[in-house]
Amino acid sequence: MKLASLPQTSLALLLFCGSLGAQGTPTIVTSSLPNGNVGVAYPPQSLQASGGTSPYSWSVTSGQLPPGLVFSTAGVLSGTPTVPGAFTFALVVVDAGQTSASRSFSVTIAGTGSGLAVTTSTLPAGTNGTFYSQVLNATGGVPPYAWTAGQGFPAFLTLNQNNGAISGTPTATGTFSFQVQVTDSSRATAAGTVTLTINPGSLTITTASPIFNGTVGVAYVQTFRATGGTPPYVWSISSGSTGDLTLDPSTGDLQGTPQTPGTRNFTVQVTDAARRIATQSYSLTVAAPTLVLTLGPALPAGTVGASYGQRIQATATGGVPPYTWAIATGSSLPAGLIFTPSTLTLSGTPTAAGAFTFNLEVRDSAGAVTSRPVGVTINAPGLTLTTSRQLPDGTLNQAYSATVAASGGQPPYRWSAAGLPSGVTINATTGQLAGTPTAAGNFGVAITVTDNALANVSDRFTLNINLPAPPRVTLSGLPASPGPAQQYPITITLSGTYAAPITGQAILTFAPDSGPTDRTVQFASGGTTANFNIPVGGTTNDAPIAVQTGTVAGTITVSLRLLAGGIDITPSPAPAISGQIARAAPVIRSVTVNRSGTTINVVVTGYSTAREVTQGVFNFNAGSGQTLQSSASSITIDMNTLFGNWFQDANNSQFGSVFILTQPFTVTGDVNAAIPTKVTLTNRTGSASFDIP
Repeated sequence: MKLASLPQTSLALLLFCGSLGAQGTPTIVTSSLPNGNVGVAYPPQSLQASGGTSPYSWSVTSGQLPPGLVFSTAGVLSGTPTVPGAFTFALVVVDAGQTSASRSFSVTIAGTGSGLAVTTSTLPAGTNGTFYSQVLNATGGVPPYAWTAGQGFPAFLTLNQNNGAISGTPTATGTFSFQVQVTDSSRATAAGTVTLTINPGSLTITTASPIFNGTVGVAYVQTFRATGGTPPYVWSISSGSTGDLTLDPSTGDLQGTPQTPGTRNFTVQVTDAARRIATQSYSLTVAAPTLVLTLGPALPAGTVGASYGQRIQATATGGVPPYTWAIATGSSLPAGLIFTPSTLTLSGTPTAAGAFTFNLEVRDSAGAVTSRPVGVTINAPGLTLTTSRQLPDGTLNQAYSATVAASGGQPPYRWSAAGLPSGVTINATTGQLAGTPTAAGNFGVAITVTDNALANVSDRFTLNINLPAPPRVTLSGLPASPGPAQQYPITITLSGTYAAPITGQAILTFAPDSGPTDRTVQFASGGTTANFNIPVGGTTNDAPIAVQTGTVAGTITVSLRLLAGGIDITPSPAPAISGQIARAAPVIRSVTVNRSGTTINVVVTGYSTAREVTQGVFNFNAGSGQTLQSSASSITIDMNTLFGNWFQDANNSQFGSVFILTQPFTVTGDVNAAIPTKVTLTNRTGSASFDIP
């Protein structure tokens, strides 16, 4: 059958049936069966099983059922037991698939009329305080037996339930009657009354000799103990003397406060209720009171070099007054202090610091001596830094050494510092500052000293690390008479190497001979300042600096500002170099010509360091096959005003003296008949001409 061809309901049924096949083999669920009694109907027990395939079939496979009981194939055990005893048997269950399971069971059937009886009625007598042990006996029934104690059983004894043994150490006398019960293996029981007599032990005084001693004036108590006999006891002194101590007849306490020293010898007697007597001899020594020295609060601390005076708080008791005081032999006071016995005063001016201990001694008139240690601390003077706050100056990249100092406290000292120049450290043991500083400047340094008692003090110091004298600085590269519109490299040169890198700034200034400044006079990098560096070991600037001279007559000056380690080391006067651009005739750089309609435009580009053009001359030729009027071959124009206005306008300073002159000419006739050939510009210094190609 193919599941794919079945409808949904058939598939669900198949799945359900498949789950039934997973029941496995049967299992007996019932784990135990109740016991029974001979002649008493046994309550039917229906055994339970699970698993496998019902219906089940039950049977007995081994062992023996209690006589009188039967077991049905339906799994029911029933009947009336006829024989006592313990029975073990195995039951098996078989399911419809012929698979089986078995389990063992035990059932005890208790008998009736078995003759079980307790045969012990009187136990042998015991003695109070002596270990006792006896065994109870029984007959009949089905051994083994189990025993339990009932009413009246003495608390000082125990009963072993497995063997009937009674044991323990009696703590009372008299005759004790108590109930016991025995149970046999068939659970039959029998009870009986047992009698036990505990006799008194022999009367004995148990307090051992010697007893503890006493002291005059100190309350004394010694309790005597006894065992055996028949309490209550009566105590007495049968011989000797206890002096001013008394013995309580009911408690056995020897008590009182002895007033005189010495040894007492006496005999203690105890009598019990049966008038039995026991005695014991003792010796008691009463000593004189012990000399005791008691100290009060500790002495306050002192300080080296400061006056000290304190009374030692001490009290003597016991012994035999009067007392005398002293510092014990072999014990010494702090240096600079003395002890006055009559006032117990320690005074003077201590000269050494430390924690000191000496023994204070007291002696009574009987020669008894005792002593106690007394401690006093002498502190060192206050810890102080003694070095000036301005430390000796140092020089960059040169070995430096200076030592800071302290006083007071408890040497040795430990040193630490923060804020030291790079390259300089402090020796933690000696306080020496040493090293080669690699940075210059004024440094605020925090220095801390800690003494052996962990006291510490800090202060702030100033340490100046100076730069060495700078070498001579020169500039070169700018000629005394530089040309206009030129570029000159500037070289900065040291007369020798320097201990620190030098950084600086070249500053360019220009003073024109006339008119506004020429803003084209600048460094090649732009602007009127340029930064430079001279590394340690070098003597010239590491990057080129170039000056552009512009096109105006005047004086160019390059000066320097020098720094090392952030400190200005520019000498006075500052290193500088100057060059003078001279006034000259105009310079024509280019000429171009363009025509528009009847107009010819001649465009002239040039410059004039003198900022002056007074006249322009323009020459023309006639074109091929053309003629010019004689007056048109050379035209002179006055340009003084035109150029004067241009050069004096501050807005045009950005161009220096550079100009672009556009000069128009109107042609009557053929505009191409006139050909410009030459331009000449003139000022008071000279003229310049440019041939037009």
